[in-house]
Amino acid sequence: MNMHPHPTPPPDSVPLIDNPFTPEIFATGISGLSVINGIVCITVESARCDHTKAQPAMERVVVGRLALSVPAAQGLLAGLFDFMGQHGINPLVTNGTVTCQ
Repeated sequence: MNMHPHPTPPPDSVPLIDNPFTPEIFATGISGLSVINGIVCITVESARCDHTKAQPAMERVVVGRLALSVPAAQGLLAGLFDFMGQHGINPLVTNGTVTCQ
């Protein structure tokens, strides 16, 4: 069996094609993290209320899963840390409060 090296081209050498039809995911939290076969998996959730009920209860609904290679997960972590710091947000502190109105 011929083994080929894993392709890791420099990010700037590969053109980015922006797709305006890519779905957006809104998440209010992270419900799970795992590493499966070297892939970092992030499960995101959204807090939602069923307003068809007289007393709507808050529910956590899984809205998506993101699977990243380790270098991509490291890039996401570093990028978020830098981005939040540049905007005056401490990335290491959370109040964890979710409200339903």
